[in-house]
Amino acid sequence: MSQKEFKPFEKVSIEVRKKIVDIWKFMGEEDKEHFINQVALSLSVWGTDEEGKGIVARIMEILVKDGSKNLADFGIYIDKLMLIENDEKLEEKNDDIIKAIEVVDAYRIRYEMPSEPQKSIF
Repeated sequence: MSQKEFKPFEKVSIEVRKKIVDIWKFMGEEDKEHFINQVALSLSVWGTDEEGKGIVARIMEILVKDGSKNLADFGIYIDKLMLIENDEKLEEKNDDIIKAIEVVDAYRIRYEMPSEPQKSIF
């Protein structure tokens, strides 16, 4: 009996996944590094299991649907997750989500990153 492989983005629409890839292609190296670091910091709090990776996928979906043009905005959207999602599992992780917000916010302040998402005006 084989266990089904977990794919954190399987619930994310193809359209959103394509936008994530397109955004990544046009990001500068510094922004890519900031994105990776914020995700790593978040996963260090949530864990790298299915739940942790699933939370990352949900945040990236929210980021793209909101119109952000830079995945380095990831940290801005962690707190929006609890506002948008009404999920019992997330409520159980509320303390961990708050801790991740604090850790990632400290990172964003340290590197003087914007507090508002980078969106296109067009």
